[in-house]
Amino acid sequence: MSAQIKTDDENTRHQVFADGSLIIRAAQIPWTPWALPGTWFKLLDYDRNHCYTVILLKIDHDAPPTIHKHLGAANAYVIEGGFGYEHGEVYAGDYMVEGGGVTHTPHVHPGGSILLGFMHGVVQGFNPDGSIAGVVDVDWYLDAAKKNNAFAHLENARRS
Repeated sequence: MSAQIKTDDENTRHQVFADGSLIIRAAQIPWTPWALPGTWFKLLDYDRNHCYTVILLKIDHDAPPTIHKHLGAANAYVIEGGFGYEHGEVYAGDYMVEGGGVTHTPHVHPGGSILLGFMHGVVQGFNPDGSIAGVVDVDWYLDAAKKNNAFAHLENARRS
C-alpha cells in the first residue's frame, strides 16, 4: 500500500467525507462562550439521537465555581492546566469520567484549563436557590456555535 500525499489545501481545511468521517482542524474554530461564566468551547462532533457531543472546553483561570449536574456521563482528557472537585484534582495528561447523575461544583486551577470533553447527555446549571438556571443539550451547542460562526466545519457532516 502506498502512502497518499495530501495537498496543502487538504492539510489545512476541515474535511467531511460521505461515509460520515471527519477531519476537523480545531485550531481554525473560534472559541464560543459556554453556558458557565468564564468558559468557552469548540464543538468537534455531535449526535442528537444519543445527546452526545465532543468539545474542547477552555476554562478561564478566574471562572467562578458553579454548581451543575451531568445527567449522563462526562469523559474528559485534560490538555492544559487542571481543575478539582470532591473526587480530587485532575491535571494535564489525566483522563477522568464523571458518572451520570453527578452534581458538583468544580474549581479551576490557577492557570485555567483546556480539556477534550465527551458529553453523554445534558448538563443542568443551578441558581443559588437550587432552581435550574439552564440546560445544555446538543441543540444548545449547535445554536451557540452557529451564532458564533463556529459551525461551518460541521455544516455538511452527516449527523443525526
